[in-house]
Amino acid sequence: MRWRPYNSASRGALLLSKTKYRKDIQALRGLAVLAVVLFHAKESYFPLGYLGVDVFFIISGFVVTPLILRIFTEQTIGGRFSSLKLFYKRRFYRLAPALAVVLAISAVAILLIGPPGDHSRFAIQGVATLLLVANLGAYKGSPDYFAPNPNPLIHTWSLSVEEQIYIFLPLVLFLVLFNIRNVKKIISIVFVLVAAFSFITFLVPRILLSVYNWVGIEFASQFSFYSPLSRVWQFILGGLCYFSLSRYQNLENRFSRVSSLVLIGVMLIVLFGPLRVEQKASSILISLIAIVIIRFRSLETLPNFISTKLEWLGDRSYSIYLVHLPLLYLAKYSLLTKFGNMESRVIQTIIAVIASILLGALSYSRIENRFRNYGKNSTLNFKKISVTLVLTLVAPMAIFVSINSAAKNDYWGIYRGIIKPPYAGEFDPKCLRDSKAGPPCIYKNKSATKTVLLIGDSHAGHISQAVVDSAKIANWNSVIWTHGGCRIKFRQTTDVDFLANCVENNQRMKEWVLANKPDAIIASEYIVATYPQDDLKSALLDLKSTIPNILLIENNPIFPDEKNYMVKQPLIMSPYEPPKYFKLSEMQTEDQKDSNEFAKWARGKGISTMNFASLFCDAKICTRYADNEWLYYDDDHFSVAGAARTIPQLSTFLKRS
Repeated sequence: MRWRPYNSASRGALLLSKTKYRKDIQALRGLAVLAVVLFHAKESYFPLGYLGVDVFFIISGFVVTPLILRIFTEQTIGGRFSSLKLFYKRRFYRLAPALAVVLAISAVAILLIGPPGDHSRFAIQGVATLLLVANLGAYKGSPDYFAPNPNPLIHTWSLSVEEQIYIFLPLVLFLVLFNIRNVKKIISIVFVLVAAFSFITFLVPRILLSVYNWVGIEFASQFSFYSPLSRVWQFILGGLCYFSLSRYQNLENRFSRVSSLVLIGVMLIVLFGPLRVEQKASSILISLIAIVIIRFRSLETLPNFISTKLEWLGDRSYSIYLVHLPLLYLAKYSLLTKFGNMESRVIQTIIAVIASILLGALSYSRIENRFRNYGKNSTLNFKKISVTLVLTLVAPMAIFVSINSAAKNDYWGIYRGIIKPPYAGEFDPKCLRDSKAGPPCIYKNKSATKTVLLIGDSHAGHISQAVVDSAKIANWNSVIWTHGGCRIKFRQTTDVDFLANCVENNQRMKEWVLANKPDAIIASEYIVATYPQDDLKSALLDLKSTIPNILLIENNPIFPDEKNYMVKQPLIMSPYEPPKYFKLSEMQTEDQKDSNEFAKWARGKGISTMNFASLFCDAKICTRYADNEWLYYDDDHFSVAGAARTIPQLSTFLKRS
């Protein structure tokens, strides 16, 4: 059937009837926001909960597409340009007020009771959010979304992606459809072409590598997670689902109740189950499930007492999404919320989840609903818009700029605390300790004939200067190839906790080893009890087949006050006075036990091991302060003074090799 523009009241009414409130879609929003909140509350329990954001993209495409369509089909005073302005106005009043209020309140709360060490990153992310580039800010602050990196505003990346789509997609259509009346067919074609391009960039982000590099984005594969170019296909998939309503009417009647319940069950398993699936595959899967659930109204098959609860959550999902991560951040990381066991903040996390729902409901009733009505007015009141812009943009921006300035200027003397010692890994400004690309850091001695290579994560990085100094003493050349957060493994992984570029970096290191044949390799990786060590074992045996002389560094002593030591206290608290000594019994952890077991395995395979515990501990106590110097930079990394203590052991190993 050929499409003709809506030029009558009856056709306009028909269009509006298709955009009416759907309880099942709101229930789907409720499921999505619950999944995201639980993911951020306890990622290990809900590893795929982040896919709730993918569901939001699908829903946005389905709901917003008819609003975009109305720009080009409704006859309004001023034509399409006037309709376009009204579309942007409605989006602004729908999203900006609640966002501004949450950002402003979060800024004040985190400034006063949040860890000061995160203030600058938080403020920069806040500015990026206000400028609608939170996805770029999140990437710059934490290229890998799944890496441990507390950022109370990292979730705003998805809001910026949606806003960028809302801004640019209607503009593209506005240019393409200039003086064209057969709009629905053309929009469908444009949607398909854009979705195809977006899906390709989602699957193969390296095709945009030159573009990303041109704008200063280093890893295309990591940025694709945050990129609107790699996400717009989900929005358009929702839009095409909307278009199918008129072409295939009453299709949902052919979908049985049992089929709907099975599909809902699959979605619940994906969003709330313990599954660990590769990010792209899981994103495609959840997108397809969401489309089918929307198209066939599957959630209408749920019992009323369940669907009404989910619908209630869905109505408030935007505000809940906004407030949940700042609250969870304060619950997990603020020293002011500490009570009981520092390592387990279960009670605080549960309180934060409940508070997210309650405060989200308050924001929905007092802010969202109030300002949403402003957006429904067809007139453009520039005075009212100007005042709103000042309140939603200028005021929060001033707060974030002030926080960033204060953090960079040590709060102008307000903060009082001990001076943090220099980190042992930051010894050479010409050669970063994290060798992300290109050749490693090479230090040669004139008459040296042997070379030692240091590899591993930050626990290799913090002895890098010690290795260089030890090599000089033993008359060796030294090569440093470390990468903070990267475990030593050569196999591809679906582990969401593993940095995306680590395997690539390790493969380059392995190629260098095969080409240069160093005489010895020192490997150091922090052994975590919750991580399987099969990959590390495989990597060490792989390297040993080429370089027989390998030294494994065992876990160094870890001090138990990691949330306090050398961490600036919230501004409303007194500075923390760190203990200089701990009883040996307080230093025993599951990680240490696993490290001991791993060292035993390594020795059985002919790999040498080295333990630094005797440098800091005796039979009763462990110390991190000696000769008027702090020996640790944080709870588990050496300061320059601490790393220097390892030189005698390391140089002895090299002399004997």
